[in-house]
Amino acid sequence: MDEAKLNQVAWDEEVERNNFWTREESRDEVERAKNGILNVRLTPHSYVKRSWLEDVKGKDVLLLASSGGQQTLLFSAAGARVTAIDISPKMVRKDEEALKRYGLKARTIVGDMRDLGMLDSESFDLVFIPHSINFISSLEGLYSQVSRVLKDKGSFMLGAANPLIYLFDERKIERGKLKVRYTIPFSDEKSKSRKEREKMVRKKDTFEYSHSLKSILEPLFSMGFSMKDFYSDFSDNDLIDSFLMDSYLAFNFVKIRL
Repeated sequence: MDEAKLNQVAWDEEVERNNFWTREESRDEVERAKNGILNVRLTPHSYVKRSWLEDVKGKDVLLLASSGGQQTLLFSAAGARVTAIDISPKMVRKDEEALKRYGLKARTIVGDMRDLGMLDSESFDLVFIPHSINFISSLEGLYSQVSRVLKDKGSFMLGAANPLIYLFDERKIERGKLKVRYTIPFSDEKSKSRKEREKMVRKKDTFEYSHSLKSILEPLFSMGFSMKDFYSDFSDNDLIDSFLMDSYLAFNFVKIRL
C-alpha cells in the first residue's frame, strides 16, 4: 500500500470534513502572534509551552505536515521565516489563502515530509511537526532528513500519540465502551483485515501507525539529539481519559553535532 498517497487523499478529504487541524486560526490569535504571544499546538488540546518559543522572530522555521491555516500563519505572524511542507494540496492551499488574507509570507510546498531534498543542509533554526508522525510507518528516514536540515543547536519539536491509545476498538468507543482489540505496535495496514482496509480507502480515511517510545526516542538520541523538555496532553474522550491521561506527547529536542 502507498501510505503517502492514501494519506494525501485522506487529508484532502479532512479539509472537506472541517477537521480541527484544517480550521484557520482566528484573527485574535494572529494579532497575539504579532505581539509575541505564539499559541501553537503540537498536540490537539494544549498549547506549546511558552518557554519553548521565546524568540522565533527572524528565525528560519520548517513546519512539516502542519498546514491548514494554523501553524504556518501564526509563525509567520510572529516574524519567523517559514517554510511549510505538507502532503495535502488542499491543506497547503488553506495556508496560502490564510497568508494572503493577512498579508503574510511563507514558502509553501506540497510534498512528503520524509523527502526534504529540496532544502539546504543546516538551514533551519527550528523544525516543528505537530501530531503527524502517526501517519507514517517509519521514523528514521524522517529523522535523518530533519537532522540534515537543522543547524547545530537547532530545535526539533514534535507531537505524537501515546501508542497505548491504539489498543482500543474504535467502533466500541463510539458506542461508549472501552475494549482492547489490537496489539502494539498498531498499524492500519497490518492490524486490520483486507475488508476493513478497503472500506477505509473508500471512505478516504487516514491510515495511522503507532510508534513505541523506543522508536520515537532512541533514533534521535543516537543521532546526537538531546531532549530539553516534554509534556503530555489529554484526548478529550471521557472513556479514554478515564484510562489514560497522557494520550498525546510533545517533545522538545536540540541537535548537538556529534
